[in-house]
Amino acid sequence: MQAKKFKYAAYLCQSQNCPPDSYIEMECDAYRWIHSTITKNDFLPRNIIQNPPQRILDDSDLMCKGYGLSLFDTNGNAIKTYTKNYSKRRAHLRQSFITEYGDSFCLIKIESSDGLGGDKNKESGHFTFHEYEDSNLEERIINIFNIFDDDGKIINN
Repeated sequence: MQAKKFKYAAYLCQSQNCPPDSYIEMECDAYRWIHSTITKNDFLPRNIIQNPPQRILDDSDLMCKGYGLSLFDTNGNAIKTYTKNYSKRRAHLRQSFITEYGDSFCLIKIESSDGLGGDKNKESGHFTFHEYEDSNLEERIINIFNIFDDDGKIINN
C-alpha cells in the first residue's frame, strides 16, 4: 500500500516523527474557529500563516503541531477555549484576536480519508489534525455558528 501524502509535507519532514506515530485516522465531528465569511486563512495551519513561523527552540513537537489544524471535540469546548483566550486580552486587543482567529466556529465531519489527528487535551478537547494532501475540510463543513450575539457578547452554549 502506498503511503498517503500530507499537505505541507515539505515542512513536516523538518521535524522528527511528524506527525507523531500516535496520531490516527479519525471519523468524528470536530469544531474549528473561523470567520463568518470564510477567509483563506481559516483552514491554514498557524505556521503557514505566520511564515516563517515563530522560532521555537528545542521543541520540534510544537513546531510539528504548528503545521496542523487546531480542532475541538465539542462545540462547548470550542466556545470555552475561545472565551478563555479572548477574555484574557485587554479590551483594545480583542478585535485583533477576532480578526486573527474568527468570530464563528464550524462543525466539520472528519472522515478517515482526511488525515491524522492526535494529542487531544482532556480538559479543553483540543487536538491537532494533519490533513492529507487531497483533503479539503472546508468542503466538509456541516454548519457555522456565531460566537457573538447581536450585542457583541459571547454566546453561552
